Amino acid sequence: MVYTASVSGNNPLSFSDPATVEESALTSFHPLVFLYFMLAFYIVPYPLYRFIAKKYNWETNPKTMARHWSDTMLGFSYGVILFIFGNYTRAFSWITVVAFYPCLFGYALIAELPYTKTSLPNIKSWPKGMWVVFLIALGLILAFAGVHIYFATQLTMPFVAYYVCGLLIPGFFLAVAVFLIKEVNNNWIRTRYHTWRHTRRTVNTPIIAVVDEAVTPNTVTKSEVEQDPISSSAQQPIHNPYPGTLNLHIHHWQIFYVLAFFTRFTHPVSQVAAGIVIACYMQGICAYGYDGLVNDNR
Repeated sequence: MVYTASVSGNNPLSFSDPATVEESALTSFHPLVFLYFMLAFYIVPYPLYRFIAKKYNWETNPKTMARHWSDTMLGFSYGVILFIFGNYTRAFSWITVVAFYPCLFGYALIAELPYTKTSLPNIKSWPKGMWVVFLIALGLILAFAGVHIYFATQLTMPFVAYYVCGLLIPGFFLAVAVFLIKEVNNNWIRTRYHTWRHTRRTVNTPIIAVVDEAVTPNTVTKSEVEQDPISSSAQQPIHNPYPGTLNLHIHHWQIFYVLAFFTRFTHPVSQVAAGIVIACYMQGICAYGYDGLVNDNR
């Protein structure tokens, strides 16, 4: 394998040596390799894609210079996280770059098909063609996943356990997003707390005997629960401090960005897979930008 950089002599900042970094390493970083990484996967393809998309009238979101700058800063932020924790000091290669550019524009052409101009939240109304594309893509992802799990089993145990459990991290953030939406849209925590508090106070409220002297002196005719401020306030609508509602929108750039952390091996199959997933991630960024997972309803 040809490496894009090396470390020799004094290394006071402890930069990773691409030739000696283990494939099972959690993190690695070399500034020169990172520069090549960002040049190949962001600095060059971003303006190139926008130019070609405008020339051929591909679907893109209009962006001001401020939005381009914001996306570029986010691109470097997400890029450095992916580079370090995806072990791309070791895994970055010319094979990934060669696979990246055809996949970037190939994905764009697929996205321009009439039946693919939809999104995941509209899954119930997807046309047949979109389902065909989705199922083919899902099959390829599962096939690559199986191959990569096999690669992980070839490394020192228990690396494969850590590798597979890495999916818990994006799963955690997705679960938090769902919980946040439930809380904002339904005032969930405050409602449950108010209900629990009212129930607890009601159980502890004493039963007061009520004497009706007009019927028979000193004769108890009925009993009722003494009303307190908590009981009466239970009928009041619970204040909702949130000014609006939220929705969940999983974008393809988020899915493929997550997958890019797992294509961390030096095997050519893994390097081709890295080019594919980074290309799909970058198509979303070039065309639309870093749209959020949780969004305000407008």
